[in-house]
Amino acid sequence: MRSERAPRIAAAGAVLSVGLLVAAGVAPAAAAKTIDVTSPASDPLSYRGIPATLKPGKYTFRYTNRTGMSHDLKVGSKKTPLFSAGTRSFTVTLRKGTVKYLCTVPGHAAAGMSGTILVR
Repeated sequence: MRSERAPRIAAAGAVLSVGLLVAAGVAPAAAAKTIDVTSPASDPLSYRGIPATLKPGKYTFRYTNRTGMSHDLKVGSKKTPLFSAGTRSFTVTLRKGTVKYLCTVPGHAAAGMSGTILVR
């Protein structure tokens, strides 16, 4: 009997804690939204999946490089390391305004691996 009540009591305590934080004007931390970005082998000097507009907030950019060429993804001040295959991620908080994204390998941004995101 006691073991059946323990999970319900713990859940009630968690709900109460969140309620008290909200009542005190402290919002619980919002989870980051994930943006999946790829550079396909068929178009190795491009990014696919980066939206033109986003709302302010926390985002995890999950970049998959399928090209075999070294690339990175930089959004604002955060970036992945250079890598030629696989997936790397980072989390960034976007504020209202415009944010630039690009590949930092010389010549890649000029070839098409760049753009802006309007955050509103």
